Amino acid sequence: MKIIFLAHGRSRQGVALVIVLAFVALLTALVVAYLVKAATDRDLARSGYSSTAADLLAQSALMVIVGDMRQEIVDGSSTTTPPYTPLSNADVLPRRSGNPPFTGNESNDPAPNLIRRSVYPDMILAHGVASRASPVNSTSDVSSNGRHVTLNRWNSHYLIRRNDPTAGVTVTTPISTFVAPDWVLVTRSGPKSFEDYSAALANSASDNGDFVLGRYAFAVYDEGGLLDVNVAGFPSPSPSPTTWVTDVGRKGTIAFADLTALPATQANPPNLMSTTGQNKLVLYRNYATTTSSSLVTSSVVFSAAQASQFASYYLQTGQDFQTVNKMSIGSGSATRTDQGFISRAELIRFCSFTNIATYVNALQYMGTYSREKNLPTFKAGTALLTKRFPIGNLSQVIPNPSSSLADDIKTNFGLQWVTGTPGSAGPPPIAATPGHWKYVGSTASALDHIESFTTDPDFFQMLNYGINGTNANDFIHIKTILSLGAAIIDQYDLSTASDPTTGTTTTMIEYSGGYGLGLENVDPARASPSPAPSPFPAPGGMSPTPPPFVTGYTMLNRSFRNVGEFGYAFRASATPTPTPPSPKTLDFYTATSPDGAVLDLFTYNTATQRSGPVNVNTRQPSVIAAVLKGALATEASTTGITAAQATPAATSIVNAAATLPALGRQEVGRLASAPTNSPFTTNEENRESIARALAEVSQSRTWGILIDVIAQSGRYPPSAAALKDFVVEGEKRYWLHIAIDRFTGEVIDQQLEAVQE
Repeated sequence: MKIIFLAHGRSRQGVALVIVLAFVALLTALVVAYLVKAATDRDLARSGYSSTAADLLAQSALMVIVGDMRQEIVDGSSTTTPPYTPLSNADVLPRRSGNPPFTGNESNDPAPNLIRRSVYPDMILAHGVASRASPVNSTSDVSSNGRHVTLNRWNSHYLIRRNDPTAGVTVTTPISTFVAPDWVLVTRSGPKSFEDYSAALANSASDNGDFVLGRYAFAVYDEGGLLDVNVAGFPSPSPSPTTWVTDVGRKGTIAFADLTALPATQANPPNLMSTTGQNKLVLYRNYATTTSSSLVTSSVVFSAAQASQFASYYLQTGQDFQTVNKMSIGSGSATRTDQGFISRAELIRFCSFTNIATYVNALQYMGTYSREKNLPTFKAGTALLTKRFPIGNLSQVIPNPSSSLADDIKTNFGLQWVTGTPGSAGPPPIAATPGHWKYVGSTASALDHIESFTTDPDFFQMLNYGINGTNANDFIHIKTILSLGAAIIDQYDLSTASDPTTGTTTTMIEYSGGYGLGLENVDPARASPSPAPSPFPAPGGMSPTPPPFVTGYTMLNRSFRNVGEFGYAFRASATPTPTPPSPKTLDFYTATSPDGAVLDLFTYNTATQRSGPVNVNTRQPSVIAAVLKGALATEASTTGITAAQATPAATSIVNAAATLPALGRQEVGRLASAPTNSPFTTNEENRESIARALAEVSQSRTWGILIDVIAQSGRYPPSAAALKDFVVEGEKRYWLHIAIDRFTGEVIDQQLEAVQE
């Protein structure tokens, strides 16, 4: 019994030992799990803190960069308060710094979109603000924990030309002359440039302002000089009606920029984007507007009716194109709408998804964000111009208007209608007085001068401001300005609106001292082509009489599509005499054009702020070529300007703008004088096709830029010995699309795009 009892005791002790060991194992597991969780939580907290720190650092860096660019505007101006008038033409553009070198003219720039990068030493010209970078490169100087930014990453937006232009959509390696941005070190006292490493950069003592909290590197690109694909590009109907050539050729909207002028390869000569490629982009963007049922992954075909719907939408004068068309087609789950490219990353994915990978080379010509204040830059007086004059108001000027329309005409033109009186055979014969307009301005009586103004000028005040550069009372030019305005009205109207008394269709404007007369090629009250028998019309003639027919004078007799079409208006006193000789009209084609300001003071599109217009000072000839391609060289043209004609002309324009940047649309005539290739050298009408295509859809007052910033939080360890020995703890990258008004310093709008890599 004793032996049994002892055996039983040992068994109980063994069980207890097992239980104890099990508890120890369980406790150990719990402790280990707790320690692992605590370590994980600590790592997550550290990671979250580092990520947040990098994010704050990136956004702060963007604020610094934008602030520096706005300071550059002030420093490069002759005034210290808005409007900021540039000290010189060069100051209308942001200064370039750290760009790849090139030889020859500006069209040879290997990185035309690049404005600047963070670089040490920063040799930026006055009045630019240096980047504060230190001599540590974001690509070649690897951090102490093995971090660096590859050249491929720096070009993941494809805004720099690629080193391997034949490779697919995933290859982003930039041209070999591109140098990556240098790091800007951020200390407790802000971003600061250091020549060499010192122990102070790692010293976290609270009184050390040089302690480094992180770093950032950046590059700035000219997105305003690109084609905004949320607006630019149009469908190509099949079969294409003859009217579509005219619809596109008269332009008036950046939507008619022809993307098939953009190189899809970088060979010389390059292959251009195909019509299919442009159609796919338009289909994605304008599915509802075109009421299409095609798929972007297949061959896209538009009908003439669908193209017409597209034109009707984009030619609406009040559209600002900052949002997509709100119409929809279909119902329920099948409802479809238009859509915009909300980010550059989305545009890049689109190129890949639609199997147009070779078009990745065209991405350097395309942007996804643009904004512009629809305001003139021309200033030759004390006037405050808060808007351009809408050329669509010309439709109001019709003979014998209704009372409500008459009020609008007086407000917008300073004109009152005077009913005509019939003539009689006599004796003696009495000439009829045709129904005509009387220039009264803001008064009730005929004036002997163009009225002065301080703001919101009427048509004739604005015209006089553009031609003669004055907003004061002008007694000298009243006849020439009224005659020119009358000729513009006659070009715009359909020549069917006539004076009920005499039947004349020529616009006549009375002033105190005489008449300003327009010009029609055909006037029922005038024998055509010359000269009128006397008396004409019967029975006693008329006074004043329509001017005689002018040989070679091109009449539009239709609504204007763009402000460049003012160039068809007769101006008897025009100088210089056109070469070869032709009727004297407004000059939008010579380097010293006296009429160029008209292009800046009038507008087809009336939106106060809009998307689409491209910076006329772009360094991308292909962008200008896309605007010119398809434009009608003459009113009688049946085909548009070809890519082969547009490309060399665009190159000449880009070089001229780089040599002397344009302050505003008033200098488009000067740029139009640069091309030396056909058809732009034939005559005035051919030359002015550049102004007709470019002026309405261009701007110079907005800095539309994309800022690419990469920020890294971290520190210098005690063991650091060089500026590159930074320990990276967190990283954040943004592309900031921003529009800054050069003449006010105002940030018009901005879009922050987080880059996911």
